[in-house]
Amino acid sequence: MSKWLRSVAVAAGAAGLIAVPFATAVPAAAAPGPASTPATALSCSHAYSNKSSGTARLIGNGVNVRTGPHTTCASTGQLNYGDGVYLHCWTTGTSVSGVSTWWHIRVNGTSWNGWIAHYYLDPSDSPTSGNKC
Repeated sequence: MSKWLRSVAVAAGAAGLIAVPFATAVPAAAAPGPASTPATALSCSHAYSNKSSGTARLIGNGVNVRTGPHTTCASTGQLNYGDGVYLHCWTTGTSVSGVSTWWHIRVNGTSWNGWIAHYYLDPSDSPTSGNKC
């Protein structure tokens, strides 16, 4: 091999060694453990049935209608103060301001349904006796 070609090869190899650590550096994955693993997985698919013929009105604005009875479940939209809902049945879920009851509802005049924390429903409209999912 010629002296010139050998010096080009050595220079290219040295440049590659210098560049490789920067090109292949990958952040280390977080170690598994209590800090990165939730204590309990909350299910967003909860059985429900239409056991109630009750209705209720919202007493909050921007209230999320969720896919399950937990604040970690996805929101399918929001309702506002005075919006009416049909109550289907209730269950317990994530506590919202100290109240862990959630209602499966259908929004009046639509087929839109989901879960709303009892905390956001007018208490005079939404009794929790009976009608459990």
